Amino acid sequence: MSSFLSAVCSIAILFSASTSLDAAVIANCDRIAPDVKRVSLASMNIKTLIYFADADGKLFAGSLTGQSSRRLTDHDFEFDMHMKQSANGRWISYGGRRKGGQSVQYWLFDRQANADRLIYEHPAHGILPSFSPDSNHLVLRGAYAPRWDNDPDAGLFLVDTATLKRTEIKPPATIPAKELMTLPIWSKDGSELLILARSALHNGYEVPFEVYSYRLSSKSFERLIRRDESDGRLHALARDGREIPVSEDQDPRSSRNGPDSESSPDGIWRAFVESKNVKESEYVLKLENRKGRSKLIATMGATTCARQLIAGWLDNDHLLLRHGFLDEFLVYEASSGKMAELPQELKASKMFTW
Repeated sequence: MSSFLSAVCSIAILFSASTSLDAAVIANCDRIAPDVKRVSLASMNIKTLIYFADADGKLFAGSLTGQSSRRLTDHDFEFDMHMKQSANGRWISYGGRRKGGQSVQYWLFDRQANADRLIYEHPAHGILPSFSPDSNHLVLRGAYAPRWDNDPDAGLFLVDTATLKRTEIKPPATIPAKELMTLPIWSKDGSELLILARSALHNGYEVPFEVYSYRLSSKSFERLIRRDESDGRLHALARDGREIPVSEDQDPRSSRNGPDSESSPDGIWRAFVESKNVKESEYVLKLENRKGRSKLIATMGATTCARQLIAGWLDNDHLLLRHGFLDEFLVYEASSGKMAELPQELKASKMFTW
C-alpha cells in the first residue's frame, strides 16, 4: 500500500448539507485545514459492524458509533500478521506468528457462526491465504526449508471453507515439491488456480517462472503462456492466445487498492474519480445521485492519491475516504456532506474490514 503513496498531492474537499458547496482543504494528502467543519462520528447513524485486529493480533468486532468493541479471539501474534476476507463477507482469514511461538498460524473466522478454527500451522514463511471468488475455497502454502526437510505439512493446499478439509495441490513433475516457489492467482470465474512456479534451487534469476493452470474440478495441471511487460512485470496469462481474466484478491477494506468508481449498496450514490486536467495530472473525486446531479468531494494533484482515495461504502449513506501517507481515514456522509474521523482503536489498527 505505502508504495503507491510516494507522491505529494493536494486535496480540496467540498461538502454541503444542501446544493451549495463549502470549501475545505486537505493539504499534501495528510493535513486537514483548520476551517474544515467536523462532526463526531457518534452523531452519524452508522450500524455497520467493523472487524479489526489490534496490535497484538486479537480480532475484535464493534460499531463506529461509540459502543464498546467485543473481543472475538485471544491470539497474540507478534510477527507476520495478515488478514483476508472472502467475497461473500462470511469468512475472515487471519493469523501470524504467536508471541514466543515457533510457527505461523492461519485461522479462519466464520462471521455467521461467530467462531474461528485453526486451519494450518507451519514454522516457515508461506504465501498469504487467498479466497476463491465464490468464497468456497482458500489457498495457502507453507514453504519447505532444510531445517524442516521432513515436515509433511509443507506444500500448497486448498481448504474447503465449509468443511475445513485441506487438500494438497501437488506440483507438476518438472518442479519437485520441496523446491517449489509459487504464487497462486484465482481465475475470475473461480474454476482454476493460475500458478506461477519455479524451482527454489535456481541460480539467481536465470531460471524463469513456469506458469500452470490447476483446475479444481479435474485436479489437473495445464501449461500456460505468460506475457510480460517490457520491464519484466507480469502482464497476462494466456490460453490459446486469449488472456485469462483473473480475480482481485480480497484484502481487508483498510488495505485494498481503491477503485476508480464505486456505488452505494442501494445504488443511490456513486463515488467516482475522473481526470480534470490530463496535462497537470489533476483529478477530482465526485459524488453523483441517480438523477445525475453531482457534487465535488475532492481534487487531487497526483495519480497515486486518486487511486487510493475511495476505501468503500460502509452503508447506503457513508463513504470511507483514505488520505495521507499513513493511511488515515475519514467518513463522508453523502446525504448531509458531514465528515468525521474514525475512532482511535481503528486508527491504531490499520487492518480492518466490514
